[in-house]
Amino acid sequence: MSEVVTALFEGTQKNEMTQKISQIPCSDSTVARRTEILAVDLLEQLSSAIKKKAKFISLAVDESTDSTDNAQLMVFVRFFDEEKGEFYEDVLGLTNLHGHTRGDDIYEAVTQMLRDREIDLKHVVSIATDGAPCMIGRERGLVSRLRAHHPDLMAYHCIIHQMVLYASLGEKYSEVMTTVMKLVNYLRASSALQHCLLRSFLVEVNATSDDLLLHNNVRWLSKGKVLER
Repeated sequence: MSEVVTALFEGTQKNEMTQKISQIPCSDSTVARRTEILAVDLLEQLSSAIKKKAKFISLAVDESTDSTDNAQLMVFVRFFDEEKGEFYEDVLGLTNLHGHTRGDDIYEAVTQMLRDREIDLKHVVSIATDGAPCMIGRERGLVSRLRAHHPDLMAYHCIIHQMVLYASLGEKYSEVMTTVMKLVNYLRASSALQHCLLRSFLVEVNATSDDLLLHNNVRWLSKGKVLER
């Protein structure tokens, strides 16, 4: 922050700004605490906007595992703001799934999240998920559990997930992906020297990217980013 002040201000104004910034507490605990306060405030604003402006809402639900093998559930919300005449979408919440990741567990997590935000389930008119049994299972899947309370609920299969499933079936695509990953692994994983030389070369030629990405099968969205680079 002091570097920004040095670049933007001069003279007495610079000294005043430097003094003010020096009075701002920037310890790890203070920054973490204030970040949490801002997060709570943003969530309250979102919940208030949904209750005041949204007659109906749509949800997108995705369950995945992070690098430490913890199951996490991400819920997105989308609704139409009649005052502004435009659609609005945001992250409704992220929660850990302790233990199992069955349809019942995901259902409980989603409904609890809605209760915490004081959002009535009857306002949810559609939901998008992947094709996992815990999401679309006939008896105990998330969609089935929600439809037990809301029979008219519309359910959609995430188009990105469909594209990934389709792409994984193609022999030509599989061959291309295998070739790319062998090259990436050779340049990045097999030799630190090769990786260092590659990064230096990319900087020298002013490439749009300064490094290669390692593909992770758990995060299947990274596959497209690997191929793009």
